[in-house]
Amino acid sequence: MTRNLVLFAFACLTMLGCNKSHNLSPAPETIFDEPGMHVVTSTFNQRTETISVLYGNDAALSHAGQARPEHVAGEEFKLVTWGLKPNPLWFGSDINGPLRSVETVKIVADAYGAARIDYGVENRNEETAKIAPTDSDERINFIFAQRASVFP
Repeated sequence: MTRNLVLFAFACLTMLGCNKSHNLSPAPETIFDEPGMHVVTSTFNQRTETISVLYGNDAALSHAGQARPEHVAGEEFKLVTWGLKPNPLWFGSDINGPLRSVETVKIVADAYGAARIDYGVENRNEETAKIAPTDSDERINFIFAQRASVFP
């Protein structure tokens, strides 16, 4: 009788231990998932403690690896920047933290068929709010200067 009671208690404790999932999942604010966009390259800025990933659609990806690309209508680039936070699973390393900004550069055709560049910034915080309209040309040039990473 005592043996059955101990086995029953052990089985109950085992079932209680299996009830909770201890898997870590990323916070929703750290995820960027937009259909049709592919990773072009990534950068890390130790001074500002940020990591950025440049995404591009198919047209943008085909021109990102060229030294002097001729940009055509339909290209779209998105530079997504996150702050960094300590990795809870690996001492001394960092992972994506809160999303700081999403900068978008689109090449669109105007009424005469000439290519025009549109630039916009989403999710502004204190740092991205400092980007003046005159600085947008500098940001566009920075985004266009990024070369595609080579994946094996």
